[in-house]
Amino acid sequence: MQHLSLEPGALEVSDLAGMRRFFETTLGLRVLVASDTGVTLELGGGENTQVLMLLASHTPTPPRTLNLEVDAASFPALRRRLEDCGHECGFVQSWEGDNSTSRQCAFRVVLCRMPEGHWLRLTAIDPARCASSTREVRA
Repeated sequence: MQHLSLEPGALEVSDLAGMRRFFETTLGLRVLVASDTGVTLELGGGENTQVLMLLASHTPTPPRTLNLEVDAASFPALRRRLEDCGHECGFVQSWEGDNSTSRQCAFRVVLCRMPEGHWLRLTAIDPARCASSTREVRA
């Protein structure tokens, strides 16, 4: 999983324990560091570890959208987890593109309203679901 936005990979939250539970349980992220004021979660391992930080805040913060990319093989299970998360996700919608000849073909997206009103957009590109690039396109 990786962060796909130029915005910081941090969310200010008022319920640190609840948001930590959401990311650990629903998305299966591993906690790297935790304290009373913040939690650092691992998005992806390997050579270039990326992290998401949850920062405790005592003042309301405007909702943000966190954009994460997941690999095509992981997407179906993560989408099901978001769809099954019950009252924690007040809104979940997914889209899938098929049979496209564009370079960003066969996208899969799920948008979820997380606890505290923040939004999570998971995206996966699945080249195996793309149409043949030799297909003739008619106007």
